[in-house]
Amino acid sequence: MVRERKSASRGVDPSSRPQTADIITTDLLNHPAVWAWGQVQREHRRPAGVQILKGLGRKSSKSVVYRIAGVGANGSDVIAKRCPQLTLELERTIYEKILPHLPVCTLRYYGAVEEPSTNFGWLFLEDAGECSYSADIEEHRSLAAQYLGAMHVSAAGIVASASLPDRDPGHYLEHLQSGREAIVRNLTNPALTAVDVEMLEAIVSQLDVLKRDWGSLERYCHTMPRSLVHGDFVGKNVRLKRTRAGIVLLPFDWETAGWGVPAPDLEGLWAVSDAAVYWSSVRDVWSDLGIEGVQRLAIIGRIFRCLAAIRWESEGLWLERVDQPLRSMRIYVSRLAESLRGL
Repeated sequence: MVRERKSASRGVDPSSRPQTADIITTDLLNHPAVWAWGQVQREHRRPAGVQILKGLGRKSSKSVVYRIAGVGANGSDVIAKRCPQLTLELERTIYEKILPHLPVCTLRYYGAVEEPSTNFGWLFLEDAGECSYSADIEEHRSLAAQYLGAMHVSAAGIVASASLPDRDPGHYLEHLQSGREAIVRNLTNPALTAVDVEMLEAIVSQLDVLKRDWGSLERYCHTMPRSLVHGDFVGKNVRLKRTRAGIVLLPFDWETAGWGVPAPDLEGLWAVSDAAVYWSSVRDVWSDLGIEGVQRLAIIGRIFRCLAAIRWESEGLWLERVDQPLRSMRIYVSRLAESLRGL
């Protein structure tokens, strides 16, 4: 059941879609996404086409996302996500056992199915359109603060939430350690210039300083409430949709979700106005938090997210072309330094 919240925003056009050529219109019944959809919905419309939105196709070792045109409710499009079994079980738990019990909007969940003889499965959701959330727009941040406040407070009491993967500081300390090890291991890559190596060594030093002070950060987080954490609450994973009740927020892609301090979801809500909106949504339950506590959690959340991003990018430092990992790491290490000063 989808619950709706009255909200307001600007510039929302959920019908807008990017034009792409990757649309399959022939031999559709033999397409793996259509086959899997048929296991979930035995009686369904013939699809008008299948479009790949993410990934490299069915043989990808990671998640692949398709849009199946015209097979959903009232002829709407359906999003089909093929993902590893662990990811499937995590998202399935969230869509089946947690989100239906929360006072927030959710995407329509059609079901999930395991893929025979593989370690993959399929998840099917409504297509939320292409109007992405932007942390640069104040109205969007206000919607996010309201949504996250309602989600965090209400999910804290859902038994299934506590069974999710751990997302406390220890999880991000592992990112710090793994990222540091990957950087050190690849410093001898011939593709790196002397300037690149100097920058990477500076990142290692910064990570070492943060690790030495990790105990104080961890102790502070242990005084904070715990709940469902999305873990990657950014524009690419959130859509805005116009309904009869107003503009609603629709997060998806819960691959990094878990149970822990809500800091990672708050990284974009450090401004006083944003923190005040979130605080107004949680104050009746988390009365000791306060606006300053929200802002502090937001800064810690940015640190956590930077550590995860640095770890992910560091895994590409062994390649012959390292331009993209280095470019991204320069951005994240700058954000990390800024966050540490703020903290």
